[in-house]
Formats: sequence, structure tokens, C-alpha cells
Amino acid sequence: MIKNGRPYSIENGSIDAALITEHPQEEIDLVCAWINDNLIPRKTPNDSITSYGLKHILERDTKIYLTNNEFKDAMLMCGYEPVDPQELNWYYRISQKSPALLNRFNR
Repeated sequence: MIKNGRPYSIENGSIDAALITEHPQEEIDLVCAWINDNLIPRKTPNDSITSYGLKHILERDTKIYLTNNEFKDAMLMCGYEPVDPQELNWYYRISQKSPALLNRFNR
């Protein structure tokens, strides 16, 4: 869900309210650069990968660990709105031709 413009997740009674802004600015800049360089927006939802899967690709590429909520916060900062913010793992409107998705098995 989104509270006050920021993601807020509850899974099995555990709250994940951590935000990307709690990371050093250098990491925030790297995460946003990765998102901008590796994801291509499109008009229709892509149901092949969620925020949880994308955060793992980002971690493999950058060695920066984020919680799912921190990753969702970074995606919002970069202009990617979730298809359904009520879901725990968000789907986005991103192209299957995005470098992150094309290369996810080859890195």
C-alpha cells in the first residue's frame, strides 16, 4: 500500500516501512541510475516480474541490498507507479525489452 506517498508493506504481521531515503545518498544515486538505465516504461502492465524479483536483479548488479519496500520506494522516486499498490509485491508497467529483464539470466 501507499501511505503519504510512500510504500508501506505488511507481510504475515511484519511491517516493512523502510525507505530508500534511509540509505546514503551515494547508494540512492546508484539505485536510481540503475533503474533509469535498466528499465524501460510502457503503457501496459508487465506481469512477468514483481518488485521482489527486480530488487534481486538490482542487488546482483550493484551489490546494494534493499528491502522490498525500499526498492518500491526507489521505483516511486524514479516515476514508476505500481499497477496495484495494495499488493505486497508490485507489478509495474515496464517493457519486457528492458535491459534488466533481457539480461537477468546472463549476468
